[in-house]
Amino acid sequence: MPDKRTIIPRLLFAGYFAAAFLLFLFLLFPFDRLRSRIESEVRLRTPCELSIARISPRFFNTVLLSDVVISAKSGKVLFESPAVRTTVSLFGLLRGLTALSMKASAYNGELLVRVQQGPGSQYLFIDGSGLDIGGYPLLRDAGFHLTGRLGGNFEMTGDSGKGRLWIKGVTLRDLVIKGFKIPDLDFEQCWLEAEVKGDRLLVKKLEMDGKELKVRATGDLVMRERGMMNLTIKLKLSERMMQEQSWVTAVLKNKDAEGYYQFILGGTLTEPMPRL
Repeated sequence: MPDKRTIIPRLLFAGYFAAAFLLFLFLLFPFDRLRSRIESEVRLRTPCELSIARISPRFFNTVLLSDVVISAKSGKVLFESPAVRTTVSLFGLLRGLTALSMKASAYNGELLVRVQQGPGSQYLFIDGSGLDIGGYPLLRDAGFHLTGRLGGNFEMTGDSGKGRLWIKGVTLRDLVIKGFKIPDLDFEQCWLEAEVKGDRLLVKKLEMDGKELKVRATGDLVMRERGMMNLTIKLKLSERMMQEQSWVTAVLKNKDAEGYYQFILGGTLTEPMPRL
């Protein structure tokens, strides 16, 4: 068994090595070059642009990305966060896998992303809570005056995945579709359960519950080119809304025993075509 005269020098040497490593990590590691490399890789491998203001170390396998912005090539902001804490799995690297865990504060909520990629395998997991949809720039720029808090999760392995989203306290104001003004709407909660298979999104259940209007939808959507869709939509209006929006009962004739009017929504995302 080593005596004190042997243990103390070894501990001092280990402490010196750890201090030197941390000094290199915090002061000498080329974080600016790493930031430029990450931004260029995203630019080359995806249709998006990535901007990171600063990378700061937190632990030997964890860094903090400050003022992160993901945008389309056109300049439209797709996502932004003041801080993204990123951890690289060292055990994954030993097995030949790239495994990242990212936790971001965004839109007054939190977003957790786990990514794993290796030979012949890809995995993605996203979990969000308390995200303010009214602060999302794409919705604002598209003219959607929305409020509400979004949460849920999405898990994908290879080209197949499934997810569930919820939104609470949804309000929709001043929405105009093809020149037609949609009345102001309020929903206590909205639920979406969906699956992804290749380039097809299967909507297993979409429910929007409000005092004046209830919406149900099922169907599928092709997520390429213009986005072909085939959705079965059901609407249930309150007595007050039926009086104010009498055109609905005049146009929609297919009413079931639960009081829902039904129609098919086809066409594309940019050119929807309802079939009554």
